[in-house]
Amino acid sequence: MYLVELIFRWIFPDKKYESSKKFDPFAQDELKETDCEHVFLPVDSSGEILACSKCGLLVHKKDLKDKNIFNR
Repeated sequence: MYLVELIFRWIFPDKKYESSKKFDPFAQDELKETDCEHVFLPVDSSGEILACSKCGLLVHKKDLKDKNIFNR
């Protein structure tokens, strides 16, 4: 059965498969920093470097402002 599949794919190449092979991993979408509502998670166990789970922005923990709504 596998041999029949290989022959069938050789005779009738799948156009969807051909278009998916042309993926460029270095192509970047234009994502503005203001469009993302950042949700920072620690990158490693030390917790010093944080990354946004949505856009991948990297920041140091000391650079973030303390936004505690209960402190007035």
